[in-house]
Amino acid sequence: MIRSVIWRDDQRRISKFSVRGHAGAADRGYDIVCAAVSILVTNAINSSEHLLGVVIATDDEIASGDVVCEVPALSGVENERLQLLMESMVYGIRQVSEAYPDFVKFTEKSR
Repeated sequence: MIRSVIWRDDQRRISKFSVRGHAGAADRGYDIVCAAVSILVTNAINSSEHLLGVVIATDDEIASGDVVCEVPALSGVENERLQLLMESMVYGIRQVSEAYPDFVKFTEKSR
C-alpha cells in the first residue's frame, strides 16, 4: 500500500509530505495506481525545481520510491506558486486514494 502524509502549517500551507510504499495493484510495470501516484509526486518535485528554481528532493529519494520532502517557506508570489504546485499534487493523490482506497492511504496532519 502507498501511504501518503501531508503536513500543513498553522496557515494551512503544505510544509512537508511523504509518500512511501508500493500500491501492489498489479505486477511491477503494470501497476497504474503506483504509476499515477509516482508521476504526481515526481511532477511536483521536478516542476518546483525547473519552473521555480526550488529544490525540494534529490534524485536518490525519488528513485527509491520512498519520498519525504520538506517544503520551504518562501515569501510572496514565489510561495504562492510553490504552494499551487504542491496543492495540485495533493489533489491528485487524494483523487487516486478515493478511487483506489485499498491501495492508497491519504492522511493530512498539522505541524
